[in-house]
Amino acid sequence: MKKKRSIIRVDNNFLRVVTPALKIFAGQIRDDYTTFAGGKYNNGLSEAIWDFRFNDLSARISKVENLHEIPIDRNIWKTMGVFNTENGTLNLFTSRNNFFKIQKEIQGGKHSHYMYALTASNPVISRQLAFDELEDDTDDEQRLEEAKEILGDNFNRVKRTYIITYDYYEDAAINGTIFLVDTDFNTIDTVAIPEYKAPTPDDEDKSIEHENKKVQEAKTDRLVNWNPNKIKMPTTNRESINDTSN
Repeated sequence: MKKKRSIIRVDNNFLRVVTPALKIFAGQIRDDYTTFAGGKYNNGLSEAIWDFRFNDLSARISKVENLHEIPIDRNIWKTMGVFNTENGTLNLFTSRNNFFKIQKEIQGGKHSHYMYALTASNPVISRQLAFDELEDDTDDEQRLEEAKEILGDNFNRVKRTYIITYDYYEDAAINGTIFLVDTDFNTIDTVAIPEYKAPTPDDEDKSIEHENKKVQEAKTDRLVNWNPNKIKMPTTNRESINDTSN
């Protein structure tokens, strides 16, 4: 039987940039956090570890021209997404357990989560509308308004939103997965994230330089090939942790 082709377009260069930050696990930061907290109680570690991941992620993507940080401020906590201007994909991040929790809540009618707003541009596979929804499109309007508020000028540039997850343990981050959901947050495709060879600092710099060079070459090609007369067309402790953040 012929294997079904994945809908998700895997961008290995992008994943090589972001996965080292996403694979930070609790054991790596416990000592630093314990020192900061000033004692043996580490109740805030499961929340703080996402700060470590996102701060590292923010630093990494700042070196790549086509990757833009999307701050997501939820008043009592902050998270982030990464928008890839080269292919129009918005990437969100959470633990695998938390993804399924969010999915269950959204499909149960709780639409206040930011991931619901930011997947409005995803494929529409099937939609069963309740009777009151046939007469009232307020929910869709609010969804788009929230997405516009978060994305700003990037709102019309987002073609698709992916959700990247890992299973997080005390001593490991494993089973990296890219999820694609439809507009009703049903999973329509998944892809396992490869285990990339850990780069040396030199390799990482070369990868970032390569990404930036691709963007510059694309810009140059557009300038060289531009035709001014052309008509424009319309356009261990293996217990899972860190499950509740973002």
